[in-house]
Amino acid sequence: MPKSPPWPLILILGLSAGCEEQARAAPPPSETVPASVVIAAPAVPAPEAPPRWPAASAPLTVAKVEFPRGFGKKRLYLDAGHGAPGNEGNTSVTCEPEEAHTLRVAQELAKRLEATGHFQVKLSRKPGERPTYQTRLEEAERWRAQLFVSIHSDSRGETSWWRGAPDQWCLRNDAAPGYSVLYADDIAEPLLSRRLTLARALARRMGDAGFLPYGGEDYVGLYAPDSEQPGTFVSRHLPGQRIFVLRKPPMPSVIIETHHALDFEEVARWREERTLEAFAAAVAQGVVDAFAPPPGAPPPPQVSTRAALPTP
Repeated sequence: MPKSPPWPLILILGLSAGCEEQARAAPPPSETVPASVVIAAPAVPAPEAPPRWPAASAPLTVAKVEFPRGFGKKRLYLDAGHGAPGNEGNTSVTCEPEEAHTLRVAQELAKRLEATGHFQVKLSRKPGERPTYQTRLEEAERWRAQLFVSIHSDSRGETSWWRGAPDQWCLRNDAAPGYSVLYADDIAEPLLSRRLTLARALARRMGDAGFLPYGGEDYVGLYAPDSEQPGTFVSRHLPGQRIFVLRKPPMPSVIIETHHALDFEEVARWREERTLEAFAAAVAQGVVDAFAPPPGAPPPPQVSTRAALPTP
């Protein structure tokens, strides 16, 4: 009979077997797996809208004027609006009479148009002169003007008083900026189509340059918006009460309301050299378009013999 192992050895073996069994039975402690963390992407700021005219940072484009071959030299009568006896026009947000603005802009425009070599420009008045509108029209006819363009500024909407100049209170309304080009349709063809063609071309080119076309909210009953070209309006004054320079000239005639004279930012922009340059380029190209529409555009009807264009 084999000898039994001494009891200390039995105890050791028993403990060892128990440890092995425990090791087999108990699984290793599980590691805690962290829950997946979703990291949100940083919010992308919405792109800022480009500055809108007449904000100081709103850009204007001075376009290169393209003259078609054979365009020649056109005769443009440029009327500095108002400045007639007893007629100063509106008063701006800085208390400047409209007649001063229109003379300044007309002089700058004439200089730039003539510098192209394709325009002969006659101004309706010089500093200190106050010709009547009838006198201006007669002069334009004697000079054989091919176009009659009258420069103005507009005054719109509800206003409030503010101190716009030292010791002067002026009216202000910053809610209705923008330009408009006005014409009258109380004339037979073919002159009517020539007026409309000129008005649309000038409005289109001013918009292309970055100027804001006025929506016409304050024109209800006075002017109706053109269905084709923003910024173009036809007179809806009662017959006989329409603006003299829109209904009387025998050559195509329009009024350009350059801006809203009671809007502080817009008035400031019209003091800038860049604005005058962009405006001159827009007017020049608009006149070119009116005389020689772009390829594909239907040619305008011929004007009457009295306003016929000379052969280049």
